[in-house]
Amino acid sequence: MNRPILTLPKRAKATGRDSDPRRTLPLNGAAWQRLRASVLAGEPLCRDCHARGIVTEATDVDHHDGNPGNNDPDNLVPLCHADHSRKTAASHGKRVAMGHDSDGLPLDPSHPWARTCRLLQPREPEIAGEFCPQTALSPSL
Repeated sequence: MNRPILTLPKRAKATGRDSDPRRTLPLNGAAWQRLRASVLAGEPLCRDCHARGIVTEATDVDHHDGNPGNNDPDNLVPLCHADHSRKTAASHGKRVAMGHDSDGLPLDPSHPWARTCRLLQPREPEIAGEFCPQTALSPSL
C-alpha cells in the first residue's frame, strides 16, 4: 500500500527590503512599528522637504547611513514617500531626477545649475536689527 507523502508548505523566501541580512527588526514586526511611530511623532515633517523650504508630512523612516541594522534614533530620518523612494533608488545606483520649482529652478541642491541659479537670484536686503517703531509715550494724567 502506497501512502501519500505529506509535505509541509514551503516558506516563501524573504525578498526586497526584508531579505537584507543586516536588518535586525522585521518591517512588519511590532518593535519596528513602535520605533517608526516614535520617530514620526518626534519629527512629523519630511526632513528633506523642510531643508528645501517645503512643508510635507513624513510618512517613511529612512536609515540615514543605509544600514537597516542600525536602528539608533540619530540614524533614523523621517521622509515623505517621494523623497524616501528617490533616496533609495539613488543608493541602488539608479538615476533620479528631482525636477524643478515653479520658477524653473532645480530642486536638487547638487544639480549643476543649482548654485548658478542661486547666485543669479536677487538678494533680499539685509536688515541690521529688528524693526521696532518708536512709540510716543503719553504723559499719564
